[in-house]
Amino acid sequence: MKKVLGLIIAGAALAGLSAVSVSADGYKIGFSQSYNGNSYRQTQEAQMQVVADQLIADGYISDFTITEANQDVATQIQHIQDFVMQGYDLIIVDPASASALNDVITEACDAGIPVFDINDGPITMDHENLYHFTFDNVDMMYALTKYVCEQMGGSGNLIELRGTAGVQVENDFHSGVLKALEEFPDVKVVAEIYTDWTASKAQTELNSVLPTLEKVDGLVTQGGDAYAAVQAFQSAGYSELPVIAGDNRGSFLNWWAEEAPEGYKTLSAASNPWIGAFSLYVAIDLLDGNEVSNNLIIPFGQVDADVLQDYVGLGNDDVAFTAYTWDEIKEFEVQ
Repeated sequence: MKKVLGLIIAGAALAGLSAVSVSADGYKIGFSQSYNGNSYRQTQEAQMQVVADQLIADGYISDFTITEANQDVATQIQHIQDFVMQGYDLIIVDPASASALNDVITEACDAGIPVFDINDGPITMDHENLYHFTFDNVDMMYALTKYVCEQMGGSGNLIELRGTAGVQVENDFHSGVLKALEEFPDVKVVAEIYTDWTASKAQTELNSVLPTLEKVDGLVTQGGDAYAAVQAFQSAGYSELPVIAGDNRGSFLNWWAEEAPEGYKTLSAASNPWIGAFSLYVAIDLLDGNEVSNNLIIPFGQVDADVLQDYVGLGNDDVAFTAYTWDEIKEFEVQ
């Protein structure tokens, strides 16, 4: 995994509508964000803005606009309709639903506007003007869960921290967990907790659940709440921590490197929040007439004990991400 540290600017006003406009030749690109209430999404937006600013300076983009729907599908539909009405050249969507946006995205595609669904997709439709940018989320959670189960010795009690109910990517993550558990019939899931990928909700829910459980041997998480899980187990008085899968957040990676019990074994992995920045480069290539596949799979990021020290020093809310050069991105565009 190429080491790039993703920094979130504290207090940055990423929510709501933020726009950069210049009076220059270039493409108008809109990004419809379903939600930016966690560190992953904030890193995603921040890195998109960094790349967009450079593309604006270089004359490739004239307008880059971010809208945020706070997980409200109707609001996200309105944002996409606004982009269509305002004549944007391409729309990037991080969807709040796998299917509820199908009609409005069809309208945009039928109007000749390419649409990229990224990160929380894919949505449940296809169109010649629709492009899916996804991770192999099933494989990522399969690998994490298998590792945790192996470290548990193949048996014991497991907690699964899930994300936001009804989002396709969450279903894919869960499918990866189930796929791994098929290989470990003696591992029992004693709690499934929806956290919206946020630390505060995870810690609150775990603080309520842990006193009701006799023993927990392992925990898997989709991201955003691994260190909160550590804190919850410590608060519950666990003298020996279970195997807790990491999520590439600075809070967990720093704890693992500097505070975890000596010899503590785990694995950390997460979707790559640079996917939004990645999509901007692909957008320029597509609008310039280059061939792009309608389905692109972006590698996820993984941190193991061998490379852990490379990531020490991230801020607690920072997310480790992998960036790519434009030339490297072109190699992904036709898969």
